[in-house]
Amino acid sequence: MEPNLYAPPTAAVTQPAGPADRGDEFLIVSARKFCILFFATFGVYQLYWSYMHWARYRAASGEYLWPLVRTLFAIFYTHALTARIDAVLRKTGRDHAWAPGAMATVYVIATVGNAVLDQLSARGIGSPHTDLLGVLALLPVGWSLLRIQRAANAACGDPRGESNARLTVANYAWIAIGAVLWLLILLGVAAAFGFSLDNGVDAAIPESTSSS
Repeated sequence: MEPNLYAPPTAAVTQPAGPADRGDEFLIVSARKFCILFFATFGVYQLYWSYMHWARYRAASGEYLWPLVRTLFAIFYTHALTARIDAVLRKTGRDHAWAPGAMATVYVIATVGNAVLDQLSARGIGSPHTDLLGVLALLPVGWSLLRIQRAANAACGDPRGESNARLTVANYAWIAIGAVLWLLILLGVAAAFGFSLDNGVDAAIPESTSSS
């Protein structure tokens, strides 16, 4: 029997992968690398972190948005970011237990609290306790962002962030800059508690008992 030249093709047609199937919808970072860069830079890393999440999501989804604006005003857009991460998780069927809204709320509250403490410290209100609390406030901010990052890794099909686990030369440069920042901050907190290098040296040197 001769083949029917007018029959439709019977070969299986594969659909192109949609935005949620690409695996690069968000920034992928291992937990270890995230913690090192976040805490070593005293939280400054979150600016790059937020920008890259939104930039990659825009590129993958085609959604019209401004990553820079959403980075500078992160407290207003973190809930939107976690909602998009959760939507990709659900669409791809990748299992990850987390509470997107709660993590975003913890981040917002901790960030606002940190900003308030910084303002009080700058005005000398409640010092030195506000100085110390301002440093400690970095912990809940970093914790909430780490939980969000782990969800983003899972949404991209790389739960452990193995594709971005190694520190680069640029990372080490930022860590070095962060070390200087940490030194200045800790010296400021020590000074607020009345401790200085001069006092420490004086305390270490016993008084002379010799008579003049």
